[in-house]
Amino acid sequence: MSQPIPATGAAAATDEGRLVHLGIGNFARAHTLVATQRAGNWSVSAFTGRSAAMADALNAQGGRYGLIVRGAEGDEVSIVDVIDETYPADDVDALVRLLADPFTAVVTLTITEKGYAAGTDPAVSVPARIALGLKARREAGVTEPIALVSCDNLSGNGEVLRAAVLAATDEETRSWFDDHVDVISSMVDRITPSADDAAGDLVLERTGLPDTVPVVTEPFTEWVLEDRFRGRRPEWEKAGVQFTDDIGQHELRKLRLLNGAHTLMAYAGQLAGCDRVDEAIGHREVRALVERLWDEARSTLPLPPTDLDAYTAALEERFRNPRLADNLIRIAADGSAKLTVRALPVIAERGGPEQAPGEVAAVAAWTAWVTERIRAGEEVKDPRADEIAAAARLDKDAERVTALLALLDVAADDPLVPAVLAQEIRLPRP
Repeated sequence: MSQPIPATGAAAATDEGRLVHLGIGNFARAHTLVATQRAGNWSVSAFTGRSAAMADALNAQGGRYGLIVRGAEGDEVSIVDVIDETYPADDVDALVRLLADPFTAVVTLTITEKGYAAGTDPAVSVPARIALGLKARREAGVTEPIALVSCDNLSGNGEVLRAAVLAATDEETRSWFDDHVDVISSMVDRITPSADDAAGDLVLERTGLPDTVPVVTEPFTEWVLEDRFRGRRPEWEKAGVQFTDDIGQHELRKLRLLNGAHTLMAYAGQLAGCDRVDEAIGHREVRALVERLWDEARSTLPLPPTDLDAYTAALEERFRNPRLADNLIRIAADGSAKLTVRALPVIAERGGPEQAPGEVAAVAAWTAWVTERIRAGEEVKDPRADEIAAAARLDKDAERVTALLALLDVAADDPLVPAVLAQEIRLPRP
């Protein structure tokens, strides 16, 4: 059931605006909402992702939760209390009313890559729900611009969001859109593993808050936003957020170096018997694969070598943090979507699989890992899980790899197919 939305007049007297966040999970609570709290003077309404459980938990705690910043030497614990109300994802009526309210000026999203391809049915699609809210905003005569900000790990995330919303938008709202809606790309970076069982006890001990949904994260944080807001926005600069006219360089650097290494370690690390990122980067053979992947990815980035040296050195330090304990199985989700944007473009830009053995290893680690998981009767979390399972069960390796790579839109006669097949047997094992 929808909760009452605060009256805009009373809220406007103390706040600069309302931010609506869609897809409230660990990452948003450790990153973008922390920056919004530090910016000050903004109201936040949040909507859950797949489950309503987070809404129940946060509302029971008055929107407050513990943030544990887990450094190599110790923990810093604080309370984040920027959320006013959390709604279940399927409360479309509440979202529509919030977006039609002129006090709402910014919408941020962490809905994962597959959330942007959910179609035009508001029952299952976040972009379609936004389209309904924008229609209501237009019909209410609201003239102040509203900004839609994608905070998901995909290149050109603002353009992807724009296309997904417009695909679900009626003709009149589509004509109104450009004059009233800013769609902002952003690059976000903060490793946020699942909280362990002791996290809630630590929050209670340090702060006195009984917390069922604490968040654990690393000291490093980076958020880069396109500087294209016409309307109100939080003063995120106070939290160290960067604004730029060229988001592409920041996106590509993170996508190909951090996310690419994460994807490789998620599969190759588990095949080698590792459970966590720090174990994987400390494994001699897996580390060698990561270094090879970095060398290949660096060659495709238009950035000075000194900048890239500093970035990869910082990545290694982050990966080696033994107290962060980021589980590889968490990072392994949605591989069919991730590899198409993290590994395949580098292989193409390098001139083919012979020139990109590190990226080929990332793809081969995925095909080998999903095959072992499926044949062991275990789950693979992926938007194409059923198709992956069917392909992984094929008896002949050549047919199996061909079918799996077809899910990445790789043709059967592509040289990547035999390259992956050959690389599978070279991957490190326990």
